[in-house]
Amino acid sequence: MKAMIEPRTTIWAPGRTAVVSLAILAAVVVLPVSPAGAQQIVAFVYGEPITALDIDQRTRIIEVFSRKKAARKEVLDELVDQKLKLHQAKRLDIDIDATQINREYAAMARRGGRSTSELDDAFRQAGISPTTFKTKLRADLAWRDVMQKMSPGSFQVRDADVVAALVARGQPANSKAMQYTMRQVVFVVPRGSPDSARAARLKEAESLRAKFQDCERDLALAREYREVVIRDPVVRISTDLPQRLRDLIEKTPDGRMTPPEPTASGIEVVAICARKETVADLNSRTEIREELLSQRVDAQEKKILDDLRRKAVIDYR
Repeated sequence: MKAMIEPRTTIWAPGRTAVVSLAILAAVVVLPVSPAGAQQIVAFVYGEPITALDIDQRTRIIEVFSRKKAARKEVLDELVDQKLKLHQAKRLDIDIDATQINREYAAMARRGGRSTSELDDAFRQAGISPTTFKTKLRADLAWRDVMQKMSPGSFQVRDADVVAALVARGQPANSKAMQYTMRQVVFVVPRGSPDSARAARLKEAESLRAKFQDCERDLALAREYREVVIRDPVVRISTDLPQRLRDLIEKTPDGRMTPPEPTASGIEVVAICARKETVADLNSRTEIREELLSQRVDAQEKKILDDLRRKAVIDYR
């Protein structure tokens, strides 16, 4: 249900992702439908008709976005689900108006670096009516709100779930980490300065490091040197640091400074002011979290749709 028209044009959907290029859109074979056959009714859902034209249009959409041949049953099932989604949205007083749909459609075009009229043209080249696509978009947007109302827990993935998934895959969970509070001190070396100037600044940085034993008290020592910048405190989690820097900080006691290092601005030393154990930011495990979310939403979506189908009035012709 989540669809893209490259580059990076996304429609929100609970679970799945499909990718398609404009070149593919343009290359889709147009399947002719006779005017008489187009209005042939193939099913009713709560009295709402699904026609042969609907089947044709959804076939094109599925084939473009999934890059595979769509079986007629798959197409019809998807159209029935769309009717059920819109019917359930109406029962829950969820209304997706034209403004919301047009805003999302325009955002799709904008993310692809195109105007809405250019996006319209791309769909038409594939034999897809933009209006028909917007109907699908309306159902997808409405279904998002239905799912959030009927199953809000499906959209939540706990840190413990991420840790369990990582452990199951034999990957380190990194549930524990160190949080460091640091102050950077830069001995400024103007661009174009001779090597002798940089060497002199390096000696000054080493001198400060040798005397430095406490962040609260000894930062004043840094101000005794000329052209020194003392940056505001920063807090970093060990799992967010490059391995080399993490190893260096682990070896530096609290209240002391790391060895001087040359940077674009000059010579830098970092004071380690405090550290404490904390829980790693598992939100950074985006891929695992999104996969778990997709699985959970997909499972709950199927359960809800199956239940709606059992209760629905569906008349196949």
